[in-house]
Amino acid sequence: MRCPAMPILIWLLLMIFLLSGSVFSLLSWSSFLLTWDDLTGYLLAFDPTNMQQQILASIRMPRLLTGLMIGANLAIAGALMQGLSRNALASPSILGINAGAACCMALATIGVPILSDLPSLVVAALGGVVSGALVMSLGGFFSQRPHPLKLVLAGMAISALLIGITRAAVILADDKAYSVINWLAGSLSSAGWAQWHSLWPASLVGLMLAAYVAKNLNLLALGNDVATSLGLNIRRTCLVTCLAVVLLTASSVAIAGSIGFVGMLIPHIARRVVGYNFLMLLPACALLGAGLIVWADSFSRAIAFPAETPVGVLTALLGTPFFVILAMRGKS
Repeated sequence: MRCPAMPILIWLLLMIFLLSGSVFSLLSWSSFLLTWDDLTGYLLAFDPTNMQQQILASIRMPRLLTGLMIGANLAIAGALMQGLSRNALASPSILGINAGAACCMALATIGVPILSDLPSLVVAALGGVVSGALVMSLGGFFSQRPHPLKLVLAGMAISALLIGITRAAVILADDKAYSVINWLAGSLSSAGWAQWHSLWPASLVGLMLAAYVAKNLNLLALGNDVATSLGLNIRRTCLVTCLAVVLLTASSVAIAGSIGFVGMLIPHIARRVVGYNFLMLLPACALLGAGLIVWADSFSRAIAFPAETPVGVLTALLGTPFFVILAMRGKS
């Protein structure tokens, strides 16, 4: 499958979108005035005695990097899910992966045996795998002729069940209820260097797996019979793709909670810009997803400044109308 090269202008616009959002996120909506001079001083000649540069170094920069990585992770995971299932409505949140990961994380928070003793990434991955497998089984994903609507309905049903369990966990959390609710809504407020160092290793592996299967997903789009005749191992492609989705989604949910609709919204926008070639689509999704999260995070601080609104609230406000329109049209 050959796709026309993306014009340089498109790449430039995507980079401007990402970089302008990054600068805006670093400097905007702070209790202390942060200026361009503070940012250049931090980047080029860091002064540990400068309060503004310390704020950039210890608070704003790790939050920015975490947001960039999570945005890229969720957008690429959504593109992989849509390519694998050939379903325009597929995404980690729609298929229950986010809800499963968040549910297990909430149960671990209230001290459920075994879960509370495991690393957060393992807990989130376990929840995502179990819920995702259950949704795909009930939705007929493994049948000869999977129906897109049946898969989405199964995802909505399982997500509703998991959300109910999560809410019960929040009620039982008592003194931890506020922090759990804030995390479940999808927030970067607690993102620091420790969270960044927990996030990037699993994300890197997931991104490498995504790059590995990009060409295979191009072949899979031609149909199972054609892909098999061209030498594609469909079972291995599905396995590697699912592993990449779980790693990208679980690592993000473990750090920032459930940020919905990024995985569904961004791949559709990216396809409008760069086409259906996954070799172009995945990098475009990474840039757009990262940019969306940092812009949304910036505005989430502005809504009730100096208090913070969870970034997941903004992505939901953007994604819900898009989902309704997409479902009504029944096509990408």
